[in-house]
Amino acid sequence: MNSIFKAPISSGTKVTLVFFVVVSIINFIDFIFYVQEPRKMISAIGYALMAYGTYRNGLTKEALDLGGRYGLIVGFVLVVAGFAMRYLPSALT
Repeated sequence: MNSIFKAPISSGTKVTLVFFVVVSIINFIDFIFYVQEPRKMISAIGYALMAYGTYRNGLTKEALDLGGRYGLIVGFVLVVAGFAMRYLPSALT
């Protein structure tokens, strides 16, 4: 599929895309300059992959680009893993 013929991005998709990019940048900055915890890097990569998947497919039910769909799924798993690394150890003690 050629990206030249891609339909324009809807406003809801733009808001979601900007949210994922901003949160990813915040996590990258937090990892680099402040805490250096692996969960911050994992979450940053996850949000970046979710932004990529949202950009490639938008908010449609059908997957227009299979790579974008996989990026969205893997990104979601990484974000959940980052949350689990933050909250599960304190819940288990």
